[in-house]
Amino acid sequence: MNFRTVHYGVLLVFCVCTMASCRKDDPNFPVGSDGAVNTWIREQMEQYYYWSSSLPSRRKIDFAPTAYFQSLLVKEDRFSAIMQSRQAETYGNTLLNTFGIDFLQVERPTGSVSLLSHIVPGSEGAKLALQRGDTVHSINGTPLRTADLPVLTQQALKNPSLALTLVDGSTYTLPASYISQPVVYPYHNFLLDADQKIAYLFLSTFDFSGAYELLKVVDDMRSSGVRDLILDLRYNSGGSVAFAAFTALALADVSPTDIFVNYKGNRHLNQLQETFGETLGRQPDGYSFSGSAVRESGLGLSRIVVLGTGHTASAAEMLINNLKPYISVIHIGEGTYGKDMASTTLTSPASVIGSEASWHILPMVYKIYNANNEGEYSKGLLPQRSVVEYATLPLYPFGDKRDALIADALTFLGSKRTLRLQRMSDLPAALPAAATLQFQSAPYEAKPIEIDFKN
Repeated sequence: MNFRTVHYGVLLVFCVCTMASCRKDDPNFPVGSDGAVNTWIREQMEQYYYWSSSLPSRRKIDFAPTAYFQSLLVKEDRFSAIMQSRQAETYGNTLLNTFGIDFLQVERPTGSVSLLSHIVPGSEGAKLALQRGDTVHSINGTPLRTADLPVLTQQALKNPSLALTLVDGSTYTLPASYISQPVVYPYHNFLLDADQKIAYLFLSTFDFSGAYELLKVVDDMRSSGVRDLILDLRYNSGGSVAFAAFTALALADVSPTDIFVNYKGNRHLNQLQETFGETLGRQPDGYSFSGSAVRESGLGLSRIVVLGTGHTASAAEMLINNLKPYISVIHIGEGTYGKDMASTTLTSPASVIGSEASWHILPMVYKIYNANNEGEYSKGLLPQRSVVEYATLPLYPFGDKRDALIADALTFLGSKRTLRLQRMSDLPAALPAAATLQFQSAPYEAKPIEIDFKN
């Protein structure tokens, strides 16, 4: 959502006959031809594309649809996409969704070091007791210090299994499969500070498959008297905007009738405004959560500390920005990805493609703003407290108090646990490390693009 885009089901008014589609001088291309597909693409872009007024003039269009679509995009558009059904490249494979692990490489004065940065709970790696922070020597026999890591990663994804060797010489074989992350990462104890009632929650994505688990965790937090929350969105690439509203109502002191989002589009789409409750109402079939019920059973926090990085994107960024008019949001970490736009998925009809495989275009259609009309974060949301997660090494598991981002959050919240931690011999504190990031794969590519075939 390949980067995962926000496929938000906004109600778009479709003009059957736009000025462009009704021109008498338009050539007639055979059904299923590139020209027919490109004519359809042009019509959709003129109607829906946020930058429709900047589309280039009509030129020769009888060439490959992918190239034609890309020729229409403005320079600042990083996200609009096109794909065709039944093509393998339509869906993106990564180490995370194929083998359940991810890694990063940093350069230190003593040389480069590669560390596991992510282990999906329930994956083969987790069952084999691999830990975030384990130091990796090689993948499939190739030492990482000397490898071309982007090439090595792509080659590894073509194999039925991955051989991961740690610096201690132990080798783990991870079979390839499609691995879906749990939305809510499980923890034996969500309280990082029982005295000051500081809780921790890691959300990997925004998807209603995790809705009931989130409500259960929230109920446990309420029962424990939680007063502060560290919400970890460092690797959350977004997902369902309705789930973002659901999360806001479950965690924060907002009302279902409060304005959640302002969408601003081109002259055809204009502006769309929705409350938290209205956005939640767009939840998928099979779910029937009401905004008032979620809010009544929620935490109602007036302050949330959010951990965000350059991998925090789309609906996750939207949650951060759009809670700010109502509660105190303390962003700790790095600048976020910078996806401040919503897209829709448009699928070519049979009258255009005939028996050929369908084409799907995902143009950016709306800029996203909060209730105060604050947005324009295409360069990312900047943190109030700047910390990189590899500022201390080794890396520690999510939820560990020694993790660089969590430790800073606890310091901000005035937790005395961070001081006591330094005195506990069985839990050595992480050490500051002068490190420069050399490589990190893209966790936000971990899920396939969700195509809406109803358009």
